[in-house]
Amino acid sequence: MSGKRSKINRIFNVAVAALTVYLAASALMLQVDISSYRRQLETLEAQYDDQVLINNEMRAILDQGTNRDYIIRMAREKLGLIFPDEKVFYNASGNQ
Repeated sequence: MSGKRSKINRIFNVAVAALTVYLAASALMLQVDISSYRRQLETLEAQYDDQVLINNEMRAILDQGTNRDYIIRMAREKLGLIFPDEKVFYNASGNQ
């Protein structure tokens, strides 16, 4: 009977050891995930702060009223618009 109990104790000890190793590995993987998510959060917070600054600048421009020079520059750069009497020449050779 002592041999049977000894075999059960060994199986139990191996099971406990395996469970301990599994839990330790799981905890380590969770720490890695947490670190990764913290870095991602820091990046997103920095992007958010940048966007808030851009929004505040745009809001300040809008609050000043219509700034004709700014509107013309944005229409040219972003939309590719020109005045009706304006002549535009394109470089067909591809060189700047």
